[in-house]
Amino acid sequence: MMECDQARRLLLEADLAELTPDADSDLGRHLATCERCWSAADGIRRAEGALGEWLRARTPREDAAGALARARLEAHRRTRIRRVGRAASMLAAAALAGILLVPRPVPPAPPLAAPWPAARGSGFSVTPPPGRAVVVLHPADPRIVVVWYLPTRRSS
Repeated sequence: MMECDQARRLLLEADLAELTPDADSDLGRHLATCERCWSAADGIRRAEGALGEWLRARTPREDAAGALARARLEAHRRTRIRRVGRAASMLAAAALAGILLVPRPVPPAPPLAAPWPAARGSGFSVTPPPGRAVVVLHPADPRIVVVWYLPTRRSS
C-alpha cells in the first residue's frame, strides 16, 4: 500500500488522468482511500482546468506570419532612425568644425598713440599700448607720478 508522502510526490508528476480514484494505478487506489490526498489531487485538477480556460481565452491576435512581418517592419524603422541620427550627428560635427576652423577677419590695430606730454617739465612720458589710453596725474609732490590705464574700448 502507498504512503501519503510518496503519493504527494507523485501528485506533482502524475498525468491528470491518474489524479482520479478510478485510475488503475497505485496512486489511483491510494486516492480512493485517502481523503487528504484526494483533496490535494482535486485542487491540482481544478488549478490545471482554470489554467487551461485562461490560456484558451488568450488566443493570439494575429498569426505567426503577421507577427514576423510586424517585427521586420519595426526593425527596419529602427534602422532608418539610427541611420538618420548618425547622418545628422555627422553633419552637426562638420558644421561645428567649419565654424571653428574658418578664419575670422582680424580688425586692424588702432594707430599708436602719441606719447603723453610730460607735465611741468618732469621729463616723464608714457606711451600707451595699442588700443589703450592712459591718464597721467601729477600730484603736488614732484616725486610722485600716477599713471592710470583706461579700459580697452571695443568697437561694436
